Amino acid sequence: MAKERKTIKVQEIKDYANLVLSDSNITLDEKMGVITMIEHILHKSNTYNGFMFLSLPNGNAPEFYTYEWATRKYF
Repeated sequence: MAKERKTIKVQEIKDYANLVLSDSNITLDEKMGVITMIEHILHKSNTYNGFMFLSLPNGNAPEFYTYEWATRKYF
């Protein structure tokens, strides 16, 4: 029996990643896993268009590997 191939649109994955990354109930480690996966998918599919931080403490970019740094949205 031949296996049926399944595909999903990159936009659907990105929308879900953005939902998870904006959720305040998700841990930093979980967000880092999502960031790693979505950036890999976006780069491999040649659809990476950057991201924005959802929180700018004191008007500046958050420090690396902080909860605020991982709270973001991909375009």
